[in-house]
Amino acid sequence: SFPSTPNSRYQVMAKGSSFAQDVVFFARDQLRVEGSLASSNIHTRSMARALRESQRLAVFSAEDAGSAIALTCGQHCATKVVGNVLYYSIRSMVPILRNACVYFEMTVNRAALCEPDASPGMIDGTAPEIHNFQMASLSVGLSTLEMPLNTLVGAWKSSVGLHTTGQILAGGVWCSPLDPRYSSYGNGCTVGCLVRLDDESAFETWDGVMVKASVTFNVNGVLITPPLAYSANDESAMDKEGRITPPPSSAAALPLFVPREEELFPTLTLLSPATQVMCRFCAEDIVATKKNLIGAPYGATVYAVDGTVLFNRNENESLSPPSHNLTDTVTQSNGYY
Repeated sequence: SFPSTPNSRYQVMAKGSSFAQDVVFFARDQLRVEGSLASSNIHTRSMARALRESQRLAVFSAEDAGSAIALTCGQHCATKVVGNVLYYSIRSMVPILRNACVYFEMTVNRAALCEPDASPGMIDGTAPEIHNFQMASLSVGLSTLEMPLNTLVGAWKSSVGLHTTGQILAGGVWCSPLDPRYSSYGNGCTVGCLVRLDDESAFETWDGVMVKASVTFNVNGVLITPPLAYSANDESAMDKEGRITPPPSSAAALPLFVPREEELFPTLTLLSPATQVMCRFCAEDIVATKKNLIGAPYGATVYAVDGTVLFNRNENESLSPPSHNLTDTVTQSNGYY
C-alpha cells in the first residue's frame, strides 16, 4: 500500500524521481557514445567502440566507490552520506586516454541532508524543508586502482589531488600553490584537471618502469601554479604592484610518476557529509571554453574522458559549447545549487 506518513511518501516519490532521472541520463550518454562512433577523430572512434563493447560510460563507477557515497543523475553526481570513515573516494568508470591531453571537470553542488529529528513540514503537501548546509570539504584529482577507497586522493603513491583548502597533495606530500586564495574552492565552484600520461617518458626505477603524467589544475578558469614553478621572491613573477602574475601553461603543470602498467582515473574524495559533486567527463558538459584557461598547449588536441574532442590542435575555442540543459537543470531543480 502507499505510505501513510508525509515523510515516507516523500521518500517514495524521491526514489521514483531519481530512477526517472537515471533513465534519462543513461539514454543521453548511450546516444553520445553512438554519435562518437561516426567521429572523424580516430581516438574518439576507438574510445566509443571500447565503451560500447565493455558496456561502460564516462561517469562515476558504482563498483569503485566508497560505501558511504550515493550516486544520482545517472552516476554523474556523487554525494557523501553519513559514514564512520573520514575519507570516501570514488573513481571514474573509465581511465584517461594515454599519450593525449585529457581534460575533465568536477562541480561542487550545494547539497544538504535533513536532520533525522527534523519536522517533515509537509502539512500542505509540499516537500520537507532541506537545511543543515555545511561547508564542503573534498579533494579532486587522479589515482590508480592501487589507491584504497578510504584514502584521500594524493596521499597514495601515483595519485594527486587538489583540496578545498587550496593545497595540492601529491604522492603523500602537501604543497601550497603560490597564491592559495585562487586555488581554494567550495560550493558552486568548478575544478578542472588537464593531464597527459606520456608513455615515451618511461624510465627505470627500483619500483619498476615509471612514466610521467603532467597534471594541471584550475579553479573556475584560474590556473593553479605549484610552488615548483618559480620562487615567490622571483621579481619576474610579479607585476608592478607586487601581485603574482599568471604563469605560462607549462609552469602550471605538476609532474606525477605512474607505473607504466597502471591506468590513471579521475578521482574524487569526499570528507564532509551532505556534499555533492557532479562530474563533467564529456566535451558537451565541460564549462571551460578556451584552451589557454586550462593550461593546454596551443598545438595539442584536447580530449574529454569519453574521448570526445574538446579543442582541436590549432584552435583555442571549444568545439562543444557547454550544454547545461539537462545536467544543471536537474541539479538546480533538486535544490543542489
